[in-house]
Amino acid sequence: MKITQILYKQHIGRQITKLWHIKRERKISNDKIDDYLSNQYGIQVKNALDLTTSKPIRSRLEIETLKPKISFDETHPDWKAQACLIFKDHNVLQEGFRQAQILTNTICLPDSSSNYIQDSFLDLPEYVDDIVKRIIYTSNIFDAHQEKLPKRKDPTRPAWIFPRDYGLTNCRKMRNLSRKILQLCESLSGPDIARKRCILYDGITKLNLEKESDLIQFTLRSDVMIMSVSPLKPLESSNCSIEIDLPNIHPMHHTISLDQTNFYKTEDVYPVSATTPWKNVHTIFVHYDPEEVKNLTELAVTESQIVGRTLIKSYTMAAFRARQKFGSSVKKLPEPVTLQCIQSDGKNYHFFIFQLNSLDANDANVKNFWCALPPLTLYEKAEYDSARPVVTGYNPEVFKRILTFYRNGN
Repeated sequence: MKITQILYKQHIGRQITKLWHIKRERKISNDKIDDYLSNQYGIQVKNALDLTTSKPIRSRLEIETLKPKISFDETHPDWKAQACLIFKDHNVLQEGFRQAQILTNTICLPDSSSNYIQDSFLDLPEYVDDIVKRIIYTSNIFDAHQEKLPKRKDPTRPAWIFPRDYGLTNCRKMRNLSRKILQLCESLSGPDIARKRCILYDGITKLNLEKESDLIQFTLRSDVMIMSVSPLKPLESSNCSIEIDLPNIHPMHHTISLDQTNFYKTEDVYPVSATTPWKNVHTIFVHYDPEEVKNLTELAVTESQIVGRTLIKSYTMAAFRARQKFGSSVKKLPEPVTLQCIQSDGKNYHFFIFQLNSLDANDANVKNFWCALPPLTLYEKAEYDSARPVVTGYNPEVFKRILTFYRNGN
């Protein structure tokens, strides 16, 4: 048996009570501060009770009066006669990427356009891969944050109730990875490039779009938005003759699966001010959380719907920057607005480049450009295996491409 020092505890509540009992009879001495303030500075000192009793006291009935209930009808302040079609973060398009192309008037360029970014891959020292692996460990395994995870379900036993699990949510894992990887990109790029970048998190953008006779409103969150001092160079010239037609989803309409409402506001919202030097959208990170993004039905979200949601987000960020730069009335842009997009679920990474040439969604002559690079997987497994933290299947090409995106355009 180990002999340790005995710690004696003493309850000091009785001593504090006795001290208050003794000190309550102490008289407050006059320190003549009020005379000093009035004579030296002309400040008049008043009794606090005189100020509190002079104000009228509201009755209890006035305080507890209920506010009038707002009814959602034509008397509502946000009610409009024209219905608006809403697309938000949790929505996906029924026809996926093809429907998103029609809504944004965008065509997909051939694979040869991927040389825009692949020609500038970098050779990094070996210790960088060790740092990225450490980021994966700290983001997916070693984070001590605990939240109630979604309920587990077994399709073969739908009535079976599993015990609730606690741990890291997919949203937190993706945010940890994005923030720490960008911090590493800043360190490797140096101050010459880092001072030209500004990173925003969870910025809300609201864009109103007219497509034929429909009013469409995109209210979307940019999980991570990298702003730059100078704009990116375009993929192709906006006047080039590329004979690629938009897809046809007949008999479906291009507004299928969009929510419709008469209660909305038409003002645009953008998280970046026009006065800041970092006003150009450089790269956006789009996080896909299967617990947040769902179909209207119980069907699983397809890969085409995920990419279509990413295209809508890229178009929204680029279109608002174009309106901020050239004005809200400009349709065909004097020069294109180009941005890079990285879509991820925390494990699989998809890289895209979007070029906005026109804000007129009905103009079939001038289309926007979309280029997709081959998808990559950062790791295969990052979890505890037999009480040991394990990361397997690490792919170093993912961070190289993210760093190349970050450095692109300088």
